[in-house]
Amino acid sequence: MKVIQTCIVFICALVGMMCGAAPAAAMKENSSLTAAFVRNGDLWMKTGEHEKKLAGGPFVRNPKWSSDGKWIAYTKGEVEQELWALNVRTGRSSLVSAQGGRNFQWAPNAEMLAYQTAELLQYAEMSRPDKPLGAAKGIGNYSWLPDGKGFFASSQSELLPDGWTPVSLYQIPLEALGDPNKYVTVHVLPKPSDDFFAVGTSLFKWSADGRWIAFLATPTASLSADSNTLCLLTTDGVVLRTIDEMVNNDQWFEWAATGDRLAYIAGIGREAGRNKQLKVIAAASEKSASYTPKGYADQSFAWQGLEHIAVSRVAESEQGSDQAAQRKPFLANVELGSGKQTKLTKPPGASGDYNPISLVSKLAWIRYDHRTANVIVADVKGRHAVEWIRNIDAASNYYEQWKWGEVLQFFKQEQ
Repeated sequence: MKVIQTCIVFICALVGMMCGAAPAAAMKENSSLTAAFVRNGDLWMKTGEHEKKLAGGPFVRNPKWSSDGKWIAYTKGEVEQELWALNVRTGRSSLVSAQGGRNFQWAPNAEMLAYQTAELLQYAEMSRPDKPLGAAKGIGNYSWLPDGKGFFASSQSELLPDGWTPVSLYQIPLEALGDPNKYVTVHVLPKPSDDFFAVGTSLFKWSADGRWIAFLATPTASLSADSNTLCLLTTDGVVLRTIDEMVNNDQWFEWAATGDRLAYIAGIGREAGRNKQLKVIAAASEKSASYTPKGYADQSFAWQGLEHIAVSRVAESEQGSDQAAQRKPFLANVELGSGKQTKLTKPPGASGDYNPISLVSKLAWIRYDHRTANVIVADVKGRHAVEWIRNIDAASNYYEQWKWGEVLQFFKQEQ
């Protein structure tokens, strides 16, 4: 009997080494990861291998971490989106605004949350989340200044009898919010014309070297679905460069972690599966390169260090075809210096790999088959992949431009 028991123990140990060692090691390596996600319309958090439901719906969306990880802002409601803030330590949620869910952003270095309702910009401190501290009217879009001491904002163009008014770009100190006389005009975009037709902007993103601001100049709504102008502006407002045309998707342009290189998905037309090319440009020199092979379309992407980009790529679809019926995307790695391209993933069956997220020594993405969405975590080359979160809610999409930030955000590693 003892011999049999010994054999059983040995066999179990051997099976464990063969089948369980890699997953166990992967789980240990993922122990430092933390993400907020949405499942069944509710807000959840996962740290390591521990999941916890934080807040109920209906229809929770858009989790966003504060810079210190102590708060998660999110929206609730499918039509009228309420804006809520949850204290991660206490688990208590507070209503910030009954109508503030369209555009909200955490300050880069403080527990302050800004939000926009129509053309009204407000912000609140988390000590009193339901008490706005200031308000600015006539705002088209905005971003916090990198030092958190105010906002960079655009005006909204107005249609007058003699045409559209030009869009102004301002710096608004926190103490000046609500007093237009104290706004600092940084630049005024050209008056809308056949050559440059912009009545608004996207949010604004600063290069790592602090010298450039990237944004989209957007025409009227029907036109902006297909074509917008990617612009670069020096932070002193002196130089404006129009770089390329792309869809109205502010997740499709991102600066590198250092320097002045900007990656973006170029190409007009709202379909994500056609005419979409990954490009990289150095702002100062204007030197640019395109990395999408012929016959393919690139979608969401993530910088992996300074010389590599992970991109979600799909075989290009035919014009007017059913996007969902086309081949599903996979992940590829692009080496910027050499142009070498490597396929990272081969999604099984009807699944596609979307939304690459660069983490510290990790790569995450969403695998989705139009029924089930799971969060996958692997090493930076896509190896040793594990399903880290199962069954998150599907994000919305616009012609296969998936908005996975609605249902997933990692803390720190992707910020």
